[in-house]
Amino acid sequence: MRDYRQEFPDFTPTIYLDCAYQGPFPRVTIARIGQAIELKCHPERLGESDYFDRPERVRKRLAGLVGASPSEIALTNSATQGLGIVASGLGFEEGDEVVISSSNFPSNLFSWLHLRRLGVRVHVVRPECGQVRVEDVAAAMTPRTRVLALDWISYTTGARIDLRALGELAHRRGSLFVVDGTQGVGAIEINLHDLPVDVLAAAAYKWLLGPYGAGFVYLAEKVQDRLDLNVVNWLSVEGSDDFDALPMDQFTLPKHARVFDVPETANFLNLQALEASLEFIQQVGVQTVNGHCTQLLDPLAKELTRLGYTVTRATDPGFQSTILGFHSGSLEATTALHRKLRASNVAVSLRQGMVRVSPYLYNGGADIDRLLEVVRP
Repeated sequence: MRDYRQEFPDFTPTIYLDCAYQGPFPRVTIARIGQAIELKCHPERLGESDYFDRPERVRKRLAGLVGASPSEIALTNSATQGLGIVASGLGFEEGDEVVISSSNFPSNLFSWLHLRRLGVRVHVVRPECGQVRVEDVAAAMTPRTRVLALDWISYTTGARIDLRALGELAHRRGSLFVVDGTQGVGAIEINLHDLPVDVLAAAAYKWLLGPYGAGFVYLAEKVQDRLDLNVVNWLSVEGSDDFDALPMDQFTLPKHARVFDVPETANFLNLQALEASLEFIQQVGVQTVNGHCTQLLDPLAKELTRLGYTVTRATDPGFQSTILGFHSGSLEATTALHRKLRASNVAVSLRQGMVRVSPYLYNGGADIDRLLEVVRP
């Protein structure tokens, strides 16, 4: 496979194995940010295309990446905002119910727990060994369940859920299936039109290698009409690109997800960066990213197991992702191990008592060998 390390900044002396924390900018993105800064320094160079065309180009690239239509993609500033579009727009009433998992990332927890103020019952499934099981979710659902909200990839263990089985369960129960895809989109291939997923929100600063404060949400066409629009973004109004003929007393909103775009959608500092990173990912191919990470994580998991560490199911068939979690038996020992890795310039995260390893194209076998050298008893 092509050596992609030259496409990224040099992390020396650090070995960076933490893409699930922050995905670094490729060099092409850094160059594009320079162009964006020039636009802010010289606003006389800003044109209408920067405000109206660039968001649509980014929207199309995101749609192509997840197997959706551009009309189903809203540009957001975070996964939280994408989830909030549903949590605040679905018109929850007292007695309605939502099912979530305790293993969800906080944005996919608090957005729903906040509904309790309206009298909504939020059932929290507590998965065994961090793995969300269909039978546990089914037991928590009732005829009043309106939303099942789960993370595609666990941000702690790296284990992947069965989107098809859980989505079909939700639909059989008359519920919407809402997914936080932040730890998977860009690293694992997905075709949303082939899956029973109604909403998928994602932040762009991890596996999409985008800037912090950028993201998107997929809203299936059948869902959009069910969501109340709490704030009108003037850029999404029909005819807003013509200042000489702006609608006044009456205006029309398109029947597209873009009506839920973050205000000031054309944030050219962020969108220039995100567009460049999306171009990079699509040129490389998500399959290439996934294959490379798998080649690094599979032997790592085997060796960690041989050394006596407990490894999560993130490398098991059906549960794989580009994240691997492992621990040393106790929280104290695992925390000490994480400190040792960081002191040895091996950048990994500590999440819920797990050391989390998340490589990318800039990593090679020597980086994994160095990690193993540090953790070897």
